[in-house]
Amino acid sequence: MSQKFTFYPLGNAETCLLELSTGDKLLFDYAAMNDGSATDERIDIKQELSGIDEFKVVMFSHAHDDHTKGASEFFYLDHASKYQSEDRAKINELWVSSAFLLETDLENGADAKIIRNEARYRLKEGYGVKIFADPDSLSSWLEAQEIEYDDIKHLIVHAGETVEVDGATDEVQFFVHAPFSEDSEEVQDKNDPSIVLQMRLFNNDRETNILITGDTPYKVLDKIVDISKANGNESFLIWDIYDIPHHCSHTGLNEKGEKDTYRITPTENVQWLLQQAQQNAKMVASCVKITEETSPPHMIAKRAYEYYTAADVKFMATMEHTSLKSSKPTPIVFEIDNLGVTLKSENIQATYLKKSAPRAGDEL
Repeated sequence: MSQKFTFYPLGNAETCLLELSTGDKLLFDYAAMNDGSATDERIDIKQELSGIDEFKVVMFSHAHDDHTKGASEFFYLDHASKYQSEDRAKINELWVSSAFLLETDLENGADAKIIRNEARYRLKEGYGVKIFADPDSLSSWLEAQEIEYDDIKHLIVHAGETVEVDGATDEVQFFVHAPFSEDSEEVQDKNDPSIVLQMRLFNNDRETNILITGDTPYKVLDKIVDISKANGNESFLIWDIYDIPHHCSHTGLNEKGEKDTYRITPTENVQWLLQQAQQNAKMVASCVKITEETSPPHMIAKRAYEYYTAADVKFMATMEHTSLKSSKPTPIVFEIDNLGVTLKSENIQATYLKKSAPRAGDEL
């Protein structure tokens, strides 16, 4: 068996695709950011995925535009006929958080609201959806909708549980780290209850692990590490590919202190998490080209990711990934098999592959 995992260059936005040996496709977020102009180097994700008729799973990590934009124009949605033209891609199973499902602060016509309505429809009908986290507010909403909890409880997933994909149980398994039910009440920042998963891929005796993080802040990562250690689940935090949170913002590492002008210092738990990288692991930030001026991505964060991981761990940014054939960014494609993770090569320009050298006088 073998799989492919792809990060698409969308600026400060994220879409990732897992392709299984069965032919099944699993999509993690969808953000159509290209504006159609000749100067826009962000990939046309709708065109890129146009050959796929159906996704086994589509997960939306949270309800922000940079993870949902254009979804209502691309997917076939069951809750309203206007989203049901034949050229749309069907979703076998939709994954969202309870915070997404219960979100009320969404603009009319926004893609996030339309996806939320689809998730609500599927939950009411009792099919084709998984809801991550089980806060008290979900029970209250179900009661208001006259939905019996026992009728849909099999569709609710809690942190600490594993999720399998029908027809691919011998090839992929997901361990759910977040959101936590207690953190899904009265949400102030939509990033906080992002879905966080460890994806484990099986190829003969080889296991490959990918951490999917959405826009999760460091405080949630700290909690994930604490709870994983307390429950003996450290193995579910090892990684061969790390989906860097929040477009390489420093918020995935720590609060920025006054002295953090060159490199931010991650929290103790985030440092431990970064040290769970396996040999020749890859870190990928879905973000624009990183400079001292971008915010996000933050250069002080990039330097931290490079500094606090082993020398053989490779840092990559989606909009910096180009080939010799084109100056425009190209998707980052990893091929995964019994030998591990291989970056698909198309005469890639490797200027970003080397770790940043310390600034003169920087503390080592």
